[in-house]
Amino acid sequence: MAAMQASVEATWGWDEGFQRRYFEEHWDPGLRRIIVVDGRDVGVVQVEVYQDEIFLAMIAIAPAYQGRGLGTAVIQDVQEKGRKAGLPVTLHVLKTNPDARRLYERLEFVTVERREERFVMRWEGVAM
Repeated sequence: MAAMQASVEATWGWDEGFQRRYFEEHWDPGLRRIIVVDGRDVGVVQVEVYQDEIFLAMIAIAPAYQGRGLGTAVIQDVQEKGRKAGLPVTLHVLKTNPDARRLYERLEFVTVERREERFVMRWEGVAM
């Protein structure tokens, strides 16, 4: 939760009890993969494959491990899956998370839709 707290708090506010209950109710280990570095759990990623796209539903890296290229490597792996499958990769990023948005832009994602609290971004690294 620490990886996303600042953006969530800036968007909706932070209620620790609600966040814990929401996490417990919505955590599905079958959908998410833990990112491990040197035997330590440092992040989580959730990728959903659909007929017409790959959706990067979640990526969160612990603050102490951000800025080391982990997020880039994970996202590039998802992009490679998209390239091989002939599918674009989409994601949502909160407007209050400009660092993540810059990362996605550096990895050639473009904003395709603006919603109240988030941007919808898409990577079209495949011939469509």
